[in-house]
Amino acid sequence: MQLKKLTRSKDFNFTSRVGEEEILRIIGEIKEVFENHFDRTWFAIIIDDLPMDSRTLPEIRNLVSITTIHPGDEKLIRSGIQELEQLILNIKRYLLPVLKEALGISAFVPHKMVRDKTQYIIRKFVLFTFPFNLERLAMLTSELKRYMNALYPEEKKNHRYYA
Repeated sequence: MQLKKLTRSKDFNFTSRVGEEEILRIIGEIKEVFENHFDRTWFAIIIDDLPMDSRTLPEIRNLVSITTIHPGDEKLIRSGIQELEQLILNIKRYLLPVLKEALGISAFVPHKMVRDKTQYIIRKFVLFTFPFNLERLAMLTSELKRYMNALYPEEKKNHRYYA
């Protein structure tokens, strides 16, 4: 779906409502991807060593729990977007290069390799699908950010310096 430029006009309430419905749709898709692929016990164990703020996952959970947008929720949504972006960046930087080892399916670390064949197959499947799911989460986060910036533009702070 193409992002349309939203402007304040006499029909802004209609445009605003349509924009908010799109934001809620995207949040719903983020919720599906996040809860099905990232908000899991196995994932929490793997990301335990990542340099993350302790509020990252709770902020993301707050974002994906939104079902209606009330005045003031813009800050909550922006905070969730920021934490999602940070999580995605940390995963790409620190986890993806060593994902095979972290899942215990790398022959380079035989003493940590999983022995159960069923677990090995499941983890191998996770290894192949994880980058796709991460990219999907990144794309949805970017789309949500674009809609938020279009519907609720951030006020730019004017810093004037006087000599």
